[in-house]
Amino acid sequence: MTRLMYGYSLMCCLSDGMAHQPSAGTGTVMRADTLRGYAVRAGFAGVEVLDIADDFFGFYRLTRP
Repeated sequence: MTRLMYGYSLMCCLSDGMAHQPSAGTGTVMRADTLRGYAVRAGFAGVEVLDIADDFFGFYRLTRP
C-alpha cells in the first residue's frame, strides 16, 4: 500500500504542490527524515516516529527543544 500511495503522491499531489509556489515539493508522502529536517528548521528538536499500525498513514510527534 505504501508504494501505491507514494506513486499517487508523485503523480498527483507533488505536481499540484509544485504548481503553487513557493513550494518545498514534498507531495503528500513524507518520510521521517524529510519531516525531521523541516521540523528542525522550524525550531523543533526533532521528530518521534509513533508506533501506530496503519496501512495508509505514518504518525509522528514533533518534539520540543
